[in-house]
Amino acid sequence: MANYNCEAYLKGAIRSVLNQTLANIELILVDDGSSDGSVALAEEIAQQDPRLRVFSGTRFGGPAPVRNHALDQARGEWIAIVDSDDLIAPQRLEHMLEAAISTKADIMIDDLAIFQNEGEPDITTMLDGDLKDRPGRIMESEYIKANMMYGRGSQLGYAKPLIRRSSLDTNNIRYNESMRIGEDYDLIVRLLSAGARMMSLPEAMYFYRKHNRSISHRLDANSLDALRAAAEAAMCQPTPHAEVTAAHAARLKSIRRAIVFDGVIEALKQKNIVRTLMLFRQDPTVLPLLRLPLLGKLQKVTGNPFARSDEDLTAELQQLRQQCEA
Repeated sequence: MANYNCEAYLKGAIRSVLNQTLANIELILVDDGSSDGSVALAEEIAQQDPRLRVFSGTRFGGPAPVRNHALDQARGEWIAIVDSDDLIAPQRLEHMLEAAISTKADIMIDDLAIFQNEGEPDITTMLDGDLKDRPGRIMESEYIKANMMYGRGSQLGYAKPLIRRSSLDTNNIRYNESMRIGEDYDLIVRLLSAGARMMSLPEAMYFYRKHNRSISHRLDANSLDALRAAAEAAMCQPTPHAEVTAAHAARLKSIRRAIVFDGVIEALKQKNIVRTLMLFRQDPTVLPLLRLPLLGKLQKVTGNPFARSDEDLTAELQQLRQQCEA
């Protein structure tokens, strides 16, 4: 668990991990130089439960180096990633571990229930198509295709995986520390390229909180450049599978389009019509993306029109928040 100034949500995140039905776990919390009271809060909980180990006092500068430091401290055979503002269902780790062992998986993911922190939860879920209905294996090319910028269908890069520790160590794979967004995707795709076996469960057991300070949905120029550099590096890696090469090429194209789109938005904010037209000429396919800012403004007024009404998930989230955040 990486933490940076997440005091408002940290207690709930920690408790949701320590309350797992799988009790034989350790929680490695690495702080990234927080200025709020989150470290003191975590240390207080650690005094009550020694399974929580808190590491602080260093400014790492982003989730990737923080997670690499956490990996160096971890002693378990399996690694699970949980963000410090999210919640996980009590049975999550037990169910995922059982499924991973039975299917001989190196990477196991579940569905993601995305909820709004303020107001109505408006829950949406990550998985789409066949993966939404049944367990399945996710091949390398399929995983890449499910991570297109502004793509449709399952966006698997948001998944919070359970990873067999030996698959990381044997292949000497760690997080790319130049990335602030997309670092989970980058790690997983390199594991798949090295031969790791990835499986999914259709159960939504991870509750992803959306709020104003979330960084995973902020696409600034530096983050996009880091995504582009990682995608270009992936294109240079040899692979015997033509479908993998094609998937990498399609994702790189989607990132380059996103970079142009980011430039269009900035030009429009500055009312620079000449630059806007030049960017449209550079890549006309960005034009349909203009509906996204409009939809964002519309959602603030009308709520999320794509949210699905799921009484079971909403009730489970409400119970989880009462148990963990009280």
